[in-house]
Amino acid sequence: MAACIFVVEDNEDLNRDLCEYLEICGFDVVGCESGQEFHRALEDLTPTAVIFDVMLPDADGFDLARFTRNKLDCGIMMLTSLSGMDQHLAGYQSGADVYLTKDSPLSVIEAALRPLLRRVTTPGPDAANETASEGQDDCWKLDRLNWTLTSPGGGSAVLTAGERTIISVLIDANGGWLTRPDIVKALGKADTAENCRNLDTAIRRVRQKITKDTGDELPVRTAYGRGYAFTSPALIVGEEVDVDVSQVKVRSNA
Repeated sequence: MAACIFVVEDNEDLNRDLCEYLEICGFDVVGCESGQEFHRALEDLTPTAVIFDVMLPDADGFDLARFTRNKLDCGIMMLTSLSGMDQHLAGYQSGADVYLTKDSPLSVIEAALRPLLRRVTTPGPDAANETASEGQDDCWKLDRLNWTLTSPGGGSAVLTAGERTIISVLIDANGGWLTRPDIVKALGKADTAENCRNLDTAIRRVRQKITKDTGDELPVRTAYGRGYAFTSPALIVGEEVDVDVSQVKVRSNA
């Protein structure tokens, strides 16, 4: 049975495009253009996940996320034009699992949605372990305890502490873009031009390392003015790393 996704977005064109794309991806999709339509849709269906805009004509998306987190056992994605760190934190504090901006490609939205759905639909107290096991064949897996990254093809690479932190915060962003200063601060370093340049070098080297050791290309993309994003489904297992949570959202994918 296909997962049911509610898209709560008042921009008619974006709502239509997103609904059509997710339907092509195999989901059952319900489009809502207001908070009232969302509540009305809940009378007939229970969503597996909900994608909320923040600024709706009759409701605040953060409030709807809190309501959903308290009332339903489903995944929550915020998809909004609000890109500031304060808004990111407000989204996660309201109960969101994923926070993306509206300039994210549809493919990235889908990529962030799929691991979220796996977490939601895996039952039982050992859901995280089961999800990690099931996702090994089609996802990247970062083991923060053993410092290894495993590709969908099964190849593994051993990471340094810095590489582990970089990949961890990128995966934790669930397909969202992180600026160079965000990542530099997560590494415990000052936000300087030199450290940002060093980050570019570190990411270039870890890309080469992962390709050499696993045979698969590391799906870390870069865009001018936006930073970096991990654009393929990924799982995280093992212990948490020590990152600066005041600057970067750290939330386990496992």
